[in-house]
Amino acid sequence: MNSSENSTFNVQLLAQPRNYLKRVDKTTQKRIATAIEEISANPVNGANIKQLRGSSQKYRCRVGDLRLIYNVKIEERLIIIEAIGSRGDIYKK
Repeated sequence: MNSSENSTFNVQLLAQPRNYLKRVDKTTQKRIATAIEEISANPVNGANIKQLRGSSQKYRCRVGDLRLIYNVKIEERLIIIEAIGSRGDIYKK
């Protein structure tokens, strides 16, 4: 294993994010993919990353008007992306 593999987290997408990515255009898919790469390198710190209130392990990443909601399991080096959606709808779930 090289050092770059040790420095990134594994990413798992639940059903809703996978389905969302199938429905959006290629440009949006690329923007989300770039955000996921950035999250995997540093899941808790970043200009567009904030910890969600009331949760010690849940975060959101802003990608324009979209939000990625994800859970970070530090010990397992795992990020679980739970939801992707527009700013107005994502927090209602």
